[in-house]
Amino acid sequence: MLKVKSVSLAAVMAGILVLGVAVLATDSASAAKGGVKGANLPTAAPSITLNEADPHLGGPATFAVTYPAQVKYPRVAVRCYQDGSMVYAEAGPSDQVFLLGGASSDWLRAGGPASCTAELFYIVWNGGNPQEVTTLAWTSFEAAW
Repeated sequence: MLKVKSVSLAAVMAGILVLGVAVLATDSASAAKGGVKGANLPTAAPSITLNEADPHLGGPATFAVTYPAQVKYPRVAVRCYQDGSMVYAEAGPSDQVFLLGGASSDWLRAGGPASCTAELFYIVWNGGNPQEVTTLAWTSFEAAW
């Protein structure tokens, strides 16, 4: 025969209260260490890697990126140089397909290979104005003509 033990409503409520206090203490400790209160977010080491094996003028450039979960709107800036002069620059969302050289740039007009960098960053906004730009990672690559 199965024995059933009765539990009072007060005992159940006390258990729920203890569990709630434990969860709040964990969230507070996480927030004190720089975490986001109320979430166990994994932390990813920021990185950016060019997806294309043969980047070239007029071709696409896409990037594989990782960043901390707290970053809401990561962006990528691509800049290309010839002989130390910037000949192409464009920024957009981290999943954007960049057309190297764009629709109109010094690089597109002059042709030739270029040395390029891609910067993974995010912007902290304050009332519609950029307050702070934080760089997360960089990569460099050579783009052919």
